[in-house]
Amino acid sequence: MAKKFWWPTILSEQAMTVQNFQAKIGNYAEALGLSAADIADAQQLCEAIAGSLSYAENCRTTMLAITQWRDLVLNGELEGTNAPAPPAFSSGGSPSYKVGSLKLFFKLRARIVSSPGYTMAIGEDLGIVGVEGTARPASDVTPRLRATVVNGNTVSISGSLQGMDALRVEYSKTGGEFAAVAFLTKTPGGFQINTAAPNTPETGFIRAVFIKKNEEYGNFSPNYPVTVS
Repeated sequence: MAKKFWWPTILSEQAMTVQNFQAKIGNYAEALGLSAADIADAQQLCEAIAGSLSYAENCRTTMLAITQWRDLVLNGELEGTNAPAPPAFSSGGSPSYKVGSLKLFFKLRARIVSSPGYTMAIGEDLGIVGVEGTARPASDVTPRLRATVVNGNTVSISGSLQGMDALRVEYSKTGGEFAAVAFLTKTPGGFQINTAAPNTPETGFIRAVFIKKNEEYGNFSPNYPVTVS
């Protein structure tokens, strides 16, 4: 079967690609003829790409929380009680950001694949070559996700949909039963969890399963612990 283009179209998968590359490129410095300075520049470039993706997603999730905070202030129940502080945006971190970082990364990739010491095994390990587009049986399909709590009770889910139609997300507070809390047709995606006691921290777990043609497909993800309030 034909190979897929090596660079993902989904933002969360792009972040995972550069993070994998950043972690492994140092292992191939000698084979690829890369100096210590080359490796440091490559890792810094990856950090900037992943950092920009993460910051934008955090801001998007925060904006969702701000909208919900606004609606609470304007139309919430228990009139006259003090509202919580508005959600705050996170910082952009400390990477050295450069304009056109993706173009620089593509040029680095072209340099690597043209190196005399380059092999297909190196490319596959670094994640810079396409993979065969083979269909996997349902028994081999499991969501691999990241669940992050933002501003109390807003949960952001990132990870690949792996070509599925949607992702059903479920939540269970510790000792309780799982129940659906969101259906995501793209990732990253955010949603709120209403706790049993408002403004009181509650621990629990997030899990998810893919939806394909309106039916569950594959296995449930691992249970990801969260604390919401």
